[in-house]
Amino acid sequence: MKYSFLIIIVFLFFQTTSNAQLHDSTLIKKLTVNGFCLCQTTLSSLKQSDADIKEIDVEEMDLAKGCFGEDSRFIEGKGYYSDRQKGVIFQRDRDSDLISKIRLTKQFKGNLPDGSFIDLNNFMLRDLFKLYPQFKDKWQSRGCSDYWRFSNDTISFYVKIDKTQLPQFPINESFYLDKPIAAIDLIVSCRAVHYYDEGYQNAQLYTNPVFFVDSVKVTRSELSDMDTKDIAIVSVIKDTLSL
Repeated sequence: MKYSFLIIIVFLFFQTTSNAQLHDSTLIKKLTVNGFCLCQTTLSSLKQSDADIKEIDVEEMDLAKGCFGEDSRFIEGKGYYSDRQKGVIFQRDRDSDLISKIRLTKQFKGNLPDGSFIDLNNFMLRDLFKLYPQFKDKWQSRGCSDYWRFSNDTISFYVKIDKTQLPQFPINESFYLDKPIAAIDLIVSCRAVHYYDEGYQNAQLYTNPVFFVDSVKVTRSELSDMDTKDIAIVSVIKDTLSL
């Protein structure tokens, strides 16, 4: 299958400012690691605060080189790293200077957005299931990816697929329990997050969700007419006042 169908639901609270910034503390916490918040941190600010930050190649574990398609939320395959933030790679939004993805590598030792402390160098799949038991039944992988993905709307954990385990399906889940988590991605669509700040006075937001397909705004009717195999990312924005 060329694409996986992923729905990101972003719940945004009523704001009283027109600035394109995050104000909801719950959402900020969910998007923050090592003090850096997605869609608030910019690449320019990172470079200004750390002269040693450099551009590096990034393996896209959810979209391997042989995959067809791209992720519209960030610039793929290119990140920025400094030894001052060991195990943390920043990736820039496609349409702005904002950071929309953070990759945590085996060097990372610290707190996840929910406050859980991990040493990724010694973090196995069974450890992940203890922290996030809801992921036990969420084995996902694009057809061309070399990794299993366990994810929710903002965070993804990856385990290398052992191609010697045949047949691949049904999955030998017990075989992977002691396999390491290869990396963690924290990702969000900055366009979706900040859309509400730009148009919060639109009364329709209080009763109807707003849909983005690969970061392009579409109507509910247009979305229903699309083939899910042709969609990489669907973002749904709905104000919590109307829930």
